[in-house]
Amino acid sequence: MELAELQIMWKQYDNKLSETTRLNKEILKRMLQAKPEKRLNGIRIKAAFNLILPLVLISLVLLPGVQFRNEIDFYFGILLFGTVYILFYLWAVKYFLLTGKVDFTEPVVQIRKSVRQMEKYKIKITRLGFFLIPFGMIGVFLMSKIPIISKSSIFPLALIVVVFIGSVYFTFKYQIFEQFKKINSELDEIEQLERNY
Repeated sequence: MELAELQIMWKQYDNKLSETTRLNKEILKRMLQAKPEKRLNGIRIKAAFNLILPLVLISLVLLPGVQFRNEIDFYFGILLFGTVYILFYLWAVKYFLLTGKVDFTEPVVQIRKSVRQMEKYKIKITRLGFFLIPFGMIGVFLMSKIPIISKSSIFPLALIVVVFIGSVYFTFKYQIFEQFKKINSELDEIEQLERNY
């Protein structure tokens, strides 16, 4: 066997090895991408649910219990609640659209950028939302003519405050930060794979 034949065989072997390595890397990358993609699909479903739920709650719960009154507190209640509701709904629509911008066929850097944009927006609207919720609740109380401060409303109001504080803690401690932390760590694995090969 001559040197030229050995070089040709070696080159063929080297090409097969390179192709096998490339295929293995692609398979591993797809396996690693499945986790954050599944997690992001869950976020998308939740974002879509947040578009439908407010409409259902308004039409089935709030509207049947509210009676039109030609009083200033009623109009002020509608203004408070309506403003908060519209802001929440617009934020939910924008967030849903942001979840659709994440495309796993793009490079990891672009995916990470889209996820980071989603995370920043979600934190921002959640903070603003928790700030505005009390105003929306006051609007509901005014529309429904529920006394805000009275002997009969102290216990329900205290319960609402406790649930509200617990919700703030749970949302920021376990829901938002943890959810995006997991996605980012899974994207780190994909990025590390791309750097190593």
